[in-house]
Amino acid sequence: MLRTRRHPVENECEEALAGFESHSLAEQDEVLLLERSDRKFLLHVNFLPEVLRSLQSQFTVLTIGPHQMFTYQNTYFDTSDWRLYLQHHNGATHRIKYRFRRYAETDVSWVEIKEKNQFRTVKERLPFLRSGAIPVRGTDAVLETKLYVNYRRISCWDHATGERLTLDFDVHFRRTDCLDTYRLANICIAELKSSDKIDASSFVRRASLFGLERTSFSKYCIGVCLTEPGELKQNRFKPVLMRLDKIQRRARAPS
Repeated sequence: MLRTRRHPVENECEEALAGFESHSLAEQDEVLLLERSDRKFLLHVNFLPEVLRSLQSQFTVLTIGPHQMFTYQNTYFDTSDWRLYLQHHNGATHRIKYRFRRYAETDVSWVEIKEKNQFRTVKERLPFLRSGAIPVRGTDAVLETKLYVNYRRISCWDHATGERLTLDFDVHFRRTDCLDTYRLANICIAELKSSDKIDASSFVRRASLFGLERTSFSKYCIGVCLTEPGELKQNRFKPVLMRLDKIQRRARAPS
C-alpha cells in the first residue's frame, strides 16, 4: 500500500459526487469495454470537482456500498531487460503490458493483459494465482515484478452512449527494488473509453474548457521514468514528463 493519507481534494469531490445518480458494479460489468478506443487527458487535480459537477446530468457514478472513490493497487511486470517498456519507448505499433490489479475496497484481484495497436486497446482478465511464473506470449521469457502503482479512481458511465470515463488521481509509483515512492500529487488523468469513435464524444468537445490536455499516457512507462536511476532510455516520454511538470507547477486554488 503506497498511499498513506487522504488527498485534500477528496472532500470537495465527495460533495460533487453527491449530485450523481449511481450505477452498480454489476451494471458496469455488462459494459466492460475490454476492446475499445480510448483517449487520455491531463489536468490539475484542483479542477476535478468542477469537472465532476459538469458531468452530473450526463453520467452516473460507480457506487459500491459507501464508496464512490476507489483505491487501485497495481503491480506491473516486465522481463529482466525491460523488453515491454522498451517496446513502448521504441514506438512499436503493437505492444503489450502485464499487470496484477487489486481493488482495495472489494478485495478483488485479477491478472490483466493489455494489448494495444495504433487504433484499439484489447484487455484480457485472468484469475489471480498466487504461485507460478507468467509467460510472455510468443517467447520463452519470464516476467518479473518491476513497478508498484497506487491511485484513487472515480468511474463514470454515460448510459446513452455507453462511454466510460475514469478519473485517476493521487498516483504513487515505487520500484519493487526500492523504498522511495514518487507521488503525482497535483495530477488527474482522465480516460474516456468507448466501443465507438471517440471524436464524437461530448466530453472530448468540451475538454478544453477545463484545461484538459490530450496526451498519450502509460502509468507503467511514466512510473518507470519517474522512479528510474538513469539506466533506461526515456526520450519518447519526455514531452509527457515536461507536461506533468508544467501542470504540477500550475497554482490554482480549489474552486
